[in-house]
Amino acid sequence: MTSTSAVPAPTTSAWRLLDPPHPSSIDDPDAWAYRGIAELHEAAETADLGNADSAPTPLGILVSMNNQDYRRRLRQVAVVDAPDGPRVVGSALLNLFVRSNQELAIGAVVVHPEYRRQGIGTALTEWARSTARAEGRTSVLAPVDFGPEGAGRETLAPASGIGEVSADLPGVRLAQKLGLTLQLVERRSRIDLPVLPEAVSRFEAEARAAAGDAYRVHTWTAPTPEEWIEQYAALEQALVDDEPRGGLDIESDVWDVDRIRGEEAAIAAKGDQYVVTAAEHVATGELVAMTMLMWNDLRPDHTDQQATVVTKAHRGHRLGMLVKAVNLREHARLRPDTRRIYTWNNEENPHMLAINIALGFVPAGGSAEFQGPL
Repeated sequence: MTSTSAVPAPTTSAWRLLDPPHPSSIDDPDAWAYRGIAELHEAAETADLGNADSAPTPLGILVSMNNQDYRRRLRQVAVVDAPDGPRVVGSALLNLFVRSNQELAIGAVVVHPEYRRQGIGTALTEWARSTARAEGRTSVLAPVDFGPEGAGRETLAPASGIGEVSADLPGVRLAQKLGLTLQLVERRSRIDLPVLPEAVSRFEAEARAAAGDAYRVHTWTAPTPEEWIEQYAALEQALVDDEPRGGLDIESDVWDVDRIRGEEAAIAAKGDQYVVTAAEHVATGELVAMTMLMWNDLRPDHTDQQATVVTKAHRGHRLGMLVKAVNLREHARLRPDTRRIYTWNNEENPHMLAINIALGFVPAGGSAEFQGPL
């Protein structure tokens, strides 16, 4: 699918906006735009966040654009002409929920550090706003990522007062200029590897002692075993239903077996791999907690923590620590050369933050979530 601009693309003598072509494969000549978007993210994240660990791969962009069942993704790029073809110097991504949040659009704009303050960000933002309006959306959510030094002398906090971000960041200033309000701050944390095996064993033993014989753990890699797939989908749904949202006006999206299997197909297509540890309540045979770690061999130095959830009825038994400790041990066996793991937590989720801090995670930036009417 190729996105369609809602307004004519403005041009200047230096750069222009255009719809990126959607190639059939990453080896297709038309894949230049997705390769350029990936390179743009690497440059911008290195400058803004201190490293490019979270930058997407060209293949990851292609696969995400191929999968539009639950979120439609529309893109626009800013390019400058170079001897070897267009060079991507700016990118806008608009996410539109398909089965929920019919009024909401999620927008993100990235501009290459060498091309900032030339109006590219403003033009891409206007494309995103105009396109969202044309799609019938009335509210926009805009995340602003920041690095470890994200809290400056002047800070901004959401209405809850939990978390803060520097008021001087360009993305923060732009969000406020657009009339958006800070509603939630998410913390990105990092742990450097290896974690001493005896430390992981101690965390696991302490958690097992608290859980007792009422629970047992299961660990697997892709794909999710058929016997657990429905319960695993229910845990994903519980995560989005229970996660603190601060002041964000957003409803839970749909997570079911079809979506899990679709996500697994996308994970495989991107070249990603994962390990999951889940806790089963022995008396009922139900999965009541789980956690996932995911990685890609194209970025061998780091792994990303994905979902972690414990159902409400089974909290207080240290199941969060149990599944995370077991999963860390299994990850060390599968990925002994990985140097760091990243995880995300809402600042308004103190229980999961406490688990990560106990394991040794330290702050490594985060994201400020702004929302407001279009």
